[in-house]
Parts: sequence; structure tokens; C-alpha cells
Amino acid sequence: MRNTFLLAIIILAISCSSTLQKNTFTYWINSYTVDCTGLTPMNCMLIQKGEKLIEGQWQHFYSKIEGFTYEPGFIYKLEVKEEKLQNIPADASSIKYTLVTILEKKEDTKYFLNGNWEVIKINGAAITSTVQKPQIAIDIAEMTINGTDGCNNYSGTVLTIDGGFIELGPLAATRKMCPEMVIPDRFNQAISKVKTFRTEKNKLFFMDTNGSVVLECSKTAEPMVLINDIWVVEFIRGESVSAAAPQIEIHSEQMQIMGTDGCNNFKGKLTRLTNTEIEIGPLAGTRMMCPDMTNADKFNAAINDVKSYEIHNLKLILFDTEGRRILQLRKTD
Repeated sequence: MRNTFLLAIIILAISCSSTLQKNTFTYWINSYTVDCTGLTPMNCMLIQKGEKLIEGQWQHFYSKIEGFTYEPGFIYKLEVKEEKLQNIPADASSIKYTLVTILEKKEDTKYFLNGNWEVIKINGAAITSTVQKPQIAIDIAEMTINGTDGCNNYSGTVLTIDGGFIELGPLAATRKMCPEMVIPDRFNQAISKVKTFRTEKNKLFFMDTNGSVVLECSKTAEPMVLINDIWVVEFIRGESVSAAAPQIEIHSEQMQIMGTDGCNNFKGKLTRLTNTEIEIGPLAGTRMMCPDMTNADKFNAAINDVKSYEIHNLKLILFDTEGRRILQLRKTD
């Protein structure tokens, strides 16, 4: 009788274990999250299911894993239990996901590439020039790179990131000639040689095939954060502005812009804002006639052509579609 009871317990344990294994799966979680849209805009983890991790096969995960605390910068391998739910609301997941165990948690080197960087050294030589330092913005979710060489804006794709290796695609750039081209020329020669990288706290080092550091960069705040301020116009299409200077106030979170053209007040919407691009919708304003409308007319003609921007040393530079500098503003405080 006792043996029969023990046998029943063993069979029940095996049955429960088999059921658990049947409903558990291996999940891989990427080192970064992305904006996504379910029923409402949200932030999604990127996941894969299966024993082997396959590059480029990530999918948006619109639910949550009970018991799992996500930390960006790491790639996770998890064992996850899936349970089908009954009588669920229309806006809820039909499956409950529960963490069984963390099988692996590995730091993802490419995660720390992500963000905005200012070049402080080229081939070991510090940039001491008073002109703008080259800027690099890397988006690992989109695998893109863009910025300025100190004169021209550029953009391109990141073809591969594997461990400490990185391969950049061809970079497209505007073709302005600036008074000082030494730094831009040195930067463009250096970035064309980039093959590997390493990060160290808030520093990023790009190396060539011989392991020599060709670019040393320092982490900077995101332009979308810095642009959220009040700015006074200093130059319009290269001409200095003194009296009755136009002023703009940007609220990036609300995607709003307002200010004065030097005579009339205006307000409107930002239709696009990234770390390099800005587009301004139609502006509504008052209609006073001032004694001198010169600055106001020039400003209103220029602001309609704005397509991109840079921020450097408390200066906001606005460019048109050809990369021409049409407005320069300074931070008021």
C-alpha cells in the first residue's frame, strides 16, 4: 500500500514537471527598448524565442513578464512560463508570462555606443580650435549615424556591430565651405578608418585596423533636451541682428514653438523634432505694423525654411534643406 502511495506521488511529480516544461520557453531580451504602439503609444522590449539567438530577428513584446526586472544594457536569456488566460478584457493579453529563471545576463557592448558624442581628439591631438567640434549621434535601434564634422552635416548607416568591431556605411554630407576646414578634413579622414571601438565611462574611442585610436569622444546631452529653452536671434542668413531681435521659445515635450519676430508675437507646432532635424508648422501671430519691419520680415522668411539644427556652446544654429546656416541664436540665460 505504501509503495503504491509513493508511486502515485512520483507519477504526479513527473506529470507536473512535464506540464511545466511543456509551457516554458527560452526568451531572449535585447539590451534596449523601443517606442511602439499597441492600443496606445508605449515602450516595448525586443524579444526572441528559441534556443539560439539570431541577429536581426527581434520582435516587439507588448506585454510584461511577471517577476522579471529589466535593466537596459544587457542581453538576457530567460526561461519563461506561458499560461493561456480565460475571460480576458479586450485590451489585455491572452497569455500570462512568468519568469522561471534567468539563464544568462550578458553586458551588450553596442548599447553603450548609443547616444550623442562630441569629438575631443583626432589621432591623439586635442581639438583646441574655437570652431565647433565634430559631433556624432548613434542610434543602435535604427543602426544609423549622423552629426556634423564641424562644418557639414552628415548621415549614414551602421552596417554591423559585433563585439568591439564596427563597420560604417558610406556617409552622405552637405558640401559647404567654411572658413576653417582643418578640423572637418581631419575628422572625415579619421572616421573613414574606423574599424573597432571601446567605451570607458563617458568616453568612446574609435580605432583603426592597427588598434590606433583615431577618434576620442565625450558623451554629451541630447540636443532634444538642450533645445528646450529660450533663444534670441543673433544672425539671419549671415547678417547681424541688433535692435528688435526676434526671440523663440521651444517646448520639445509639447512640440510647441512661440516667441516674437521683433514686432509680432507668434506660436505654432513642431511637426518634427529629432536630435538633428526640426520642422516647424504654420505659425499664427499678431498683425501689428512696427516702424521698422526689416528684422521681422527677414526672420519670418527664414524660419519657414528651417529643416535641421545644431547646438554648440549655448548657440542654436538652424539650417535649410541644403545645409545652409539661415539663423543663429544664443541662449538667453
